[in-house]
Amino acid sequence: VAPTPAPVQPTSAPVAPTSATANPTLPPFCTASSSETAITSNLRKPTGRNLRAGSTCTIEVATLLAIEPDGNDQEETFDCRMDDFDMNGFSSQILPIAATKAQKKQLVKMLRTGEIIPGETELSIGGYSVSSNGVALPPGQDIAASVRKNMKKSNRKLAVHTGEKPILVVKVTDMCGLARSESPAQIGDDIFGTINDPVNLKSQMSACSFDQLNIIPATLPQGTQAAPGVIEVTIDISLTNNDRYAIHNAVTAAVNAKLGFNLPGDYQQVMYVIEKCYVGCGWAAYAYINSWMSVYQSSYYKMTGVQMHELGHNFGFAHSGGLDGQTYTDHTGLMGNPLYSDDVGRMCWNAAKTWQCGWYDDKKATFDASMGSKTFRLVGIANYDNNPENLPVVIKLETGTTTDQFINFNRATGVNSQNDEADDEVTVVETGANGEGYSQSYLKATLVQGESYQYLNWAGTGQTLTVMVTDIDKDTTNPDYVWTATAFVFLGDLPPTPAPVTPTAGPPTPAPVAPTPAPVQPTSAPVAP
Repeated sequence: VAPTPAPVQPTSAPVAPTSATANPTLPPFCTASSSETAITSNLRKPTGRNLRAGSTCTIEVATLLAIEPDGNDQEETFDCRMDDFDMNGFSSQILPIAATKAQKKQLVKMLRTGEIIPGETELSIGGYSVSSNGVALPPGQDIAASVRKNMKKSNRKLAVHTGEKPILVVKVTDMCGLARSESPAQIGDDIFGTINDPVNLKSQMSACSFDQLNIIPATLPQGTQAAPGVIEVTIDISLTNNDRYAIHNAVTAAVNAKLGFNLPGDYQQVMYVIEKCYVGCGWAAYAYINSWMSVYQSSYYKMTGVQMHELGHNFGFAHSGGLDGQTYTDHTGLMGNPLYSDDVGRMCWNAAKTWQCGWYDDKKATFDASMGSKTFRLVGIANYDNNPENLPVVIKLETGTTTDQFINFNRATGVNSQNDEADDEVTVVETGANGEGYSQSYLKATLVQGESYQYLNWAGTGQTLTVMVTDIDKDTTNPDYVWTATAFVFLGDLPPTPAPVTPTAGPPTPAPVAPTPAPVQPTSAPVAP
C-alpha cells in the first residue's frame, strides 16, 4: 500500500472564530445551545455502571489559575487517572472524584500531611459507580482505608528541576474548527523562543535557575512535527459543549494516536493549547501537581508568568498567598497571581519556593532561633552568581515543626527585574512541609531598613520572635554594585547593646613641674667702689 502523503502545512493558520455561534457554517452540534453529538462516544464518561472489582486509580491533584481571584477560589481538585481497562483501552484518562464534603476535607488533609502523593498514591475504587460527576465515592467511605500506602517519602521531588527538559506543545482544533489563530511556529516561539520572542518559558526558567534547567523542544516522531516541539491534533468533540475533563481526555487520546505511544513518553512536560474555554470557565490555565500535564486556554499560553506558574505546579509548588491571607496575593513570586503579559515575566519565586526549588542549595542558611540571636547578610537571587562574599540568598528559620519561616532579600534587578511587590525589601514567608514539599505559603512581612516583624508565641515557645532589618546597603549610581540586606533575628527581648568601653581609672597623672630658670650671667665684671 502506498504511503499516504504528508499533509501540506499552510503558511499560516486560519483565524478561528471567537465563538461557535459567530460562524453560520458550523454544524448545529457546534453551537453552545445544542446538545453534544460527539462522533466518538468512547471518550464519554463511562457512566451508569459500576467499576470492576479490584479497580484502582492514581490520585491526581489539579490547581486552576483563576483569572480574577475573589478569595473563595477552590484551591485543588482531586481527580482519578483511570486504568486503561476501565476507560475502553484509552490511556491517561482523567475523571473527577465525586466526594462528600467530609471526604474532600479528608483528601485535603492527607495531601497536606503527605499521606497522598499526587501522581503516585493509588485509590481503591473497585465496585464504585461512575456518574456524570465522575467516580462516586460511597458516602461514609474512609479515604485513608482506600489508599494504597506509599513507601516513598512525602517530600520526594517528582519533577526534574535541572538538566535538559524536553517539552511537547499540542495545538488543539476541535470538531468545529475552533483553534488558536497563531501558527504552530508562533506558538513554539512564545514558549521556546525559537524565532525572536524575547521573554518566554525557556529563557526565564534558564535565567531563574542560572542555566541549571534547560528547556528544549521535544523530539517528535517523523511526520508529526508542525514546528519544533509542537504538534497539531483535532479532537472529535466540541469545545463549546464539553467540560475540561472531556476535552483533556479527547486531546490525550488524539495525541497518543498521533505519536504512536502513550503520554508522557520521554517528554517531561506536555502543554495543551486550546482556543478558548466555554464550559466551567474562570481559569486561565491549570496544571497537575508533580505531573507532566498543563492546559492553557485563550492567549494565556503565551504569557511567560502563566507558563512559569503552571510548570511550578508540575514541579510541586503550591500557590503563594499574600499579606491578606488570600490564595494568590503574594506578588513577590510567580506562584501568586502571575504577570499577565506576553513579553513581561522577568520574575522568579518567593522566599519559600526559592528554598524548595533546589537551584540555590549552596546559598542557603538555616537558623534555630531558640539557640539565641544572629545577624545575617543576604543578597537577592539576581546576584546568586555575582556574590563575591558568598552570602546566602534565603534563610530558613527552623521551628522544630513542619511549618517554618523563610527570609530573603527581594532584589528587583536582572532575572527578577519585573518583580511585582516589595522591590528591594526583605520578605518573610511562612509555609509547611518543612519547605521541601507541596504547601500553600503566605507572605508575612515586607520590610525596609529600620522595620521589624514579630511572631508572637513563636513555635509554641511563649516568646516573641523578631526579624529586624538593620541595613540595606545599596548604590543607585553604580549598576554593578551588589546590594545586600542585613537582618537581625532574635527570640524574646531585644538583647542589650553593650555600652562603649571606657578606660579603667588609675592614679592621677602629676602636673608637669616647671623647670627652674638658669641664673643670668653678668655681661661684665662688677666695678669696685
